[in-house]
Amino acid sequence: MKYNYLIGLLTIPFLANANSNPSFSEVKIGFEAIHYSESLGEVAGLGRLEQSVSVMNPAIRQISYSGINENWGFYIESAATIATEIETETWGIGEFGDIQENAFKLKANEIGVKAAYNLSKAMQFTFGGKIYTSSFTRSNFKFVQPGADAFDKALIALADPSDDVVARFVLPGQGYDDRDSAQQNNPNYLVPVVSVSEDQMGVLLVAALRYDSHLADSFNKVSWYIDGELSTPMYSQTQNTQYETTTLTDSFNGYGVSAKAGVRYHVFDNMALMLGVDALYKERKAVTDTLDSGGRVRVPEIEYSNVAVTAGIHWSY
Repeated sequence: MKYNYLIGLLTIPFLANANSNPSFSEVKIGFEAIHYSESLGEVAGLGRLEQSVSVMNPAIRQISYSGINENWGFYIESAATIATEIETETWGIGEFGDIQENAFKLKANEIGVKAAYNLSKAMQFTFGGKIYTSSFTRSNFKFVQPGADAFDKALIALADPSDDVVARFVLPGQGYDDRDSAQQNNPNYLVPVVSVSEDQMGVLLVAALRYDSHLADSFNKVSWYIDGELSTPMYSQTQNTQYETTTLTDSFNGYGVSAKAGVRYHVFDNMALMLGVDALYKERKAVTDTLDSGGRVRVPEIEYSNVAVTAGIHWSY
């Protein structure tokens, strides 16, 4: 009698989960195409400073789903850049055209946890949070002429004729502020040394709808899924090596929209080969802070998109 009672207790969790969705994990590797652009409105009243650059990086995507009961489950998912490609980035401003170019590389990572409520066997409403980081490095700075010289002369013309110190258009690593110094690119021995890096981190609130045919019928040879998600940064921070002692922070200063789709071919009952496409677009407003000295630091508006095409394996348990 006592043994029957113990067996009964042990089987309660399995009975409670008998109607839960099947749990699974997926790992995919492929390539991500990242497009990154910045804009800073009305620099010295001379125009809008803008840049854009695209890179192609190898990347990995992972997701794991655990069914709790017939109504609830949860997802753990991550995305990461494996290695970075270096591309040339070009800056331009208003009527002056292109004024600067430099080498650019970018990597991005995120991890998140979402609760999933089953609207039907295959349709889910998911919500939760993610932590993301992205980092870029700029180096090998060069003037682009004739725009750089024209922009520099326009800055000089804005200063009062009696001023000894004037605003100049200089490259990172340069510091002249007189009227007469000629623009010069950094010498070759400094080119590999001078660089600017920026680290961005944020905590996102996310909500999504997901349809996955595998949850409704785990015995089909072919299954597919589609997922649409909205996000906003509950907290974000930016650290730039140009402002070494300052961390810029903000909240709810942007939004993101993402979509995912994929198809699986189930080689075995609990294992499938798969192909997926993940797309993300997000914007962040400019962030400004005032230093103790009274000066202002500002990081520009950002537009970011990431489209990843990946292939991998799916396994159920």
